[in-house]
Amino acid sequence: MNRRTFLARATSLWLATLATSCQRAGGERLSLAILANSLPSQVIRTFQQQQGSSVAITSYPSLLDLFKRLQTWQQQPQPETNQAGLRQLLGSQPQRLAQWATLGDFWLKAAIQQELIQPVTVEAIAAWEPAPDPWAQLVRRDSHGQPSEAGNLWGIPYRWSSLAILYDPARLTSQDQPLTRWVDLLRSDLQRRVILPDHPRLVLGIALKALGASANHPNPETVVGLQDMLQQLHQQVRAYDANHFLETLIIGDATAVVGWTDDIAPILHQHRSLNAVIPTEGTLLSADLWVQPATREAQPNTLLTEALAWANFCLGEDFANQLAIYGHGAAPRWLGQDLPAWPDALQRYSSLILSPETQRTSDFLLPVSPEAEAQYLDIWTALRSNDLPNDQR
Repeated sequence: MNRRTFLARATSLWLATLATSCQRAGGERLSLAILANSLPSQVIRTFQQQQGSSVAITSYPSLLDLFKRLQTWQQQPQPETNQAGLRQLLGSQPQRLAQWATLGDFWLKAAIQQELIQPVTVEAIAAWEPAPDPWAQLVRRDSHGQPSEAGNLWGIPYRWSSLAILYDPARLTSQDQPLTRWVDLLRSDLQRRVILPDHPRLVLGIALKALGASANHPNPETVVGLQDMLQQLHQQVRAYDANHFLETLIIGDATAVVGWTDDIAPILHQHRSLNAVIPTEGTLLSADLWVQPATREAQPNTLLTEALAWANFCLGEDFANQLAIYGHGAAPRWLGQDLPAWPDALQRYSSLILSPETQRTSDFLLPVSPEAEAQYLDIWTALRSNDLPNDQR
């Protein structure tokens, strides 16, 4: 699942500029593997100015690509000292391991089980405070990747988002009746005019929230009304699209799309005629985490110092404010807060502010049992078997 919805993002020019400056600086530096365009350049510059250090950035188009990068790091052989010069001459030097890599929370279980990451030593991070739910439940896991209060800390949340509905009110038959709930997607004027994410847990999660159930239900086949809700929703869908759903709305081929708030915010800024809403029944949440790739070798102390400095910086107020101003992103500190507590840069998109009441009925997608996983997949497979050919939509 590659959020943001998992959208692919292009690498921007400032990343190349930063990489060049880091190469000129020489010496050891902080190394980050990030989702392309997920961090504003101002954030990196502020960190460099405060720390007097350089940052080496490698960007990837999706969270799936970042997960695969973690796998590759573990699969590539560790260079032996007497072969280092030969590898450099032959151009086969393995890609340098990043001190921190971005990982979507949905991938955390698999990363732990495959031993792709290592626990974070929280005692060494001065800015870390005991995280309340849902953050503690999200990032504290046992060795199998299951949520555990006594588990290790496997990641540091630095950005989160929620699913919302973005729509064009001019294309609604009843323009005086805005969309406010998930069940509003079943309205007759939205038949074959809705774009949903192409992912079983997200689509089933939307249906479950519409019915007042948890998106992590341990036995979804027993939820009364779920099959009927999914069939009705399926009749409204023009396409299940994880990559171009926003463009489909803008050009007029759809009336409503479901996407992540940090993708929707800049669209609202550019297209003032569009509306957005976080459904009142509760929604689905997703977070980007900093994780430490597993390594079989100790890193130099200077790198460890820079890595800790970066973790503390990302937990601070400067990072949170600049992420909001320049990146339309919400830091963990805003989750569960009333509107006045949010930064002005995000309050301009008040329809995308998750209220404390809605937050209490919203869910991160957590691991479920193998039996439940099989049920989700079976339900999804049966649903998609009824897809209509494009020329019949």
